[in-house]
Amino acid sequence: MKSIKEINDIIQEDNLIDGLIKSNGLYVLVAKPKVGKSLLALQIANSISNGIPFLDMIASKQPVFYISTELNEKQLKDRIIKTGYTFEDNQFFYAIKSTDNKLNIREDLYLDITSFIEKYNGKLVIIDMLSGIDYQIGYDLNNYMDMDKVISKYRELINKYNLSFLLIHHTNKNGSTLGSTGIEGFVDGIFYLEDNKNNNYSFYSSSRDFPSFNINLKRNENLSFEVVEEDDSKIDDNLITFIRYVIDKHEITFTPAEIVSKLKLFITPSKFGKILNENITRLELEGIYITKNRTSTSRNYTAKFIEPDEN
Repeated sequence: MKSIKEINDIIQEDNLIDGLIKSNGLYVLVAKPKVGKSLLALQIANSISNGIPFLDMIASKQPVFYISTELNEKQLKDRIIKTGYTFEDNQFFYAIKSTDNKLNIREDLYLDITSFIEKYNGKLVIIDMLSGIDYQIGYDLNNYMDMDKVISKYRELINKYNLSFLLIHHTNKNGSTLGSTGIEGFVDGIFYLEDNKNNNYSFYSSSRDFPSFNINLKRNENLSFEVVEEDDSKIDDNLITFIRYVIDKHEITFTPAEIVSKLKLFITPSKFGKILNENITRLELEGIYITKNRTSTSRNYTAKFIEPDEN
């Protein structure tokens, strides 16, 4: 018999970052090139290896193994100095690819990961980047079955060593994960980092184990990301995309799920429906008028654009 406090303690201890990364989990962090996903990954490593909050979320202090396929040792050292991160010897480890070859998942990483587990009881391995590893198989990034084989390599390590993995990857020109949809389908959670320009960023998390969320970030002078307090006057970025679409089409009938899929929004259908209903009056100021159409089997919306009166 356990008390509720004991249950809560067990659940918290099972998370590397509460609300974001659990033990024995497989996650992907994606963004366009040069947005800062490697910096964000290093910030995650800093939070977990030191047991300090990540974007205001509690982190459990655990050893981290950071594997970079893009940085050399000097670049990694310079980045750590610039950010001001301090890593303890037995809490942070790294591996860098050789000059000419990719890191081999079996010959290189299996040996390092075994040492990471057996000597230091390591818990998180960050792979920066997913495509920079030699998986010992020929694969097509856009092939669903091929990516299943690639992701299975990580599941094998997770099950064998009681690890969590964070894989860093690119988005395509539409903002979705580059390659097969299987990449998103095979993992436990996916994180999107989007550059909104002028040092403003959006960080969106979609996970099987935690509620989805979307927060605004800025990057400080030390290259670390910080949470920006919500501004009630600012329209949600997903809503702005929706407004542009309605203005272009003049009138549409839709469900939240259809809009999320059509516009590739970084939000769940239920949350978009909530935001829509909370901003009916605000949308009318922009010339977007929403009506709800309920039937016995569905709940549709109609959005109509009428050029607003500038007066």
